[in-house]
Amino acid sequence: MVGCIMADKITQEDLLIVLRQSAAPAMKLKIEVLDSDKRVMGVLEGGLTGGSVSISGESDIRRTAKLELRPTRREEAKLAEDSLVWLNKDLRISLGLYHANAGQYKYYPLGYYVYTDAAGVRDGAGDTLTVNCSDFMKKLDGTKNGQLGALTVRFPAYEEDGETGQVIRYNTIRDAVIGILRDLAGIRDFRIDDMGEHRGLPEYNDDWQQYREENVTWNAIPYDQEFSSGSSVLSILTTFRDLYPNYEMFFEKETNTFVCQLTPLCYEDELYLDNSFLKRVLISENASVDMTTVRNICEVWGKTIEADFYSEECSLLDNIYCGNVPGYESEYCNQDTIALKIPHTNAANAQIDINGLGAVGIFGEADEEPIKAGELKPGHVYAFRIKKRRVDGQDVIRAYLLGEWQVHAVNVLTDGKKSGRLVTDPEGNSYELYSREYFQKFYNCQRVDMTVVPDSPFTVERLGEILDVKTGGEYESITSDSLAADRASWENRKNCRLTDAVTVTTALLPFLDVNKKVSYQPRDADRVRQYIIRSVSHDFASFTSTITMYRFYPLYEG
Repeated sequence: MVGCIMADKITQEDLLIVLRQSAAPAMKLKIEVLDSDKRVMGVLEGGLTGGSVSISGESDIRRTAKLELRPTRREEAKLAEDSLVWLNKDLRISLGLYHANAGQYKYYPLGYYVYTDAAGVRDGAGDTLTVNCSDFMKKLDGTKNGQLGALTVRFPAYEEDGETGQVIRYNTIRDAVIGILRDLAGIRDFRIDDMGEHRGLPEYNDDWQQYREENVTWNAIPYDQEFSSGSSVLSILTTFRDLYPNYEMFFEKETNTFVCQLTPLCYEDELYLDNSFLKRVLISENASVDMTTVRNICEVWGKTIEADFYSEECSLLDNIYCGNVPGYESEYCNQDTIALKIPHTNAANAQIDINGLGAVGIFGEADEEPIKAGELKPGHVYAFRIKKRRVDGQDVIRAYLLGEWQVHAVNVLTDGKKSGRLVTDPEGNSYELYSREYFQKFYNCQRVDMTVVPDSPFTVERLGEILDVKTGGEYESITSDSLAADRASWENRKNCRLTDAVTVTTALLPFLDVNKKVSYQPRDADRVRQYIIRSVSHDFASFTSTITMYRFYPLYEG
């Protein structure tokens, strides 16, 4: 038997094996039964009469399977503690295709699973066994263990010196996730990537190393987290995962390693499969646009800011907002949140000075740039977070603008062209339709970002305004307008990509996986396009794979 291949190493040989399958394909499904240490206890053998394996890149339970077979040995059809089909046993499934040149089967991994239910039937036609199973996330979501008992688990944002009260260490999101896996789930095989502000990640910022040096809390838990009895391990993990957008968690299929990483953007990725191959194995195609879910504006309402200190006594002198804040100490403290009622609109490079401690610059959290003129409006209360940065080897104090009392941001999908049309507000002020100023006014939101995709069919210029409002739940964890803007951008991308999809049915391709880039020319398209695989379903009765792919737009601009 030839060993299993890795998912990212699809070779010409693998493609030829698929293309050379006969009309009655030679296929074998290997179902290994494992104990808790991954040792093989036995193999479920028999004729496969049907079943499927499904893979979804949008579900916490990434892989599910249904297996229908006639066991070779009668005892394998029974459901009992001493059989291979029981609660405390796991499965490793592989699919073998006959390799005519080598004269043997080549096996492809389909993943590790736990039983969710099973049924054995004995009748005149013989014994049959039907098994439903899911990947190991079922061991974390409370279905098969994974719930906290009479226990409260707390994750503080930082540790303090017991005598001085000074912060001695900031606790990171990544360390929290690792601790949860080890201490609450007993998982030792994992790969957890860095998690935190996007400007601290190489995928988003060429100067990420410098940003990390200057912003020591870039990957810190933003505020204390606490979970009580009844919470599942999975719900705790997803709480940390969702502190920043575009992260995914799953068990990978080759070694069952738990992975937490950024969802692949695929901008630099080579093609996993190309159009010419897909056309050769194509059986049918269904191109669709879900018109009920297309959105081109995303409005995010985040956390209601709880300031540590608040004052309405604030004046403006030489572009410095001078605040008199009762109870504030004799120095700026890292991570303090101070709210001020602003008396006048700001000019560029504005600063604040609290209780005469010294003027410090006001910056945006997402871009590390001084706020622009006009971002602070008179009569509004804004919250600022004090942070220490390392600049040229020295500690520098900055005040980061979080926003008004409730975090708020809007992202708009546009083609980047001027409309040339004016809209007048009730006060008689005119704004160019679909300009940033237009959305700031009519959505009552200062943080408006424009995502420019010239060839998207879903822009506001083409479809008009179609709004998606995100509020409550996980969005209440978003602590600044800048971070809300990042989330709105990500949500808008999903709204305008995952709805532009094509589904194809092909000969069975057991090596497929999600979040892979392929090229394909739909039946009604005038050229080959690029897509990202969103979901896969293998049908063992018809020996087919059904692949849903969403359109890949490489020209997204902020």
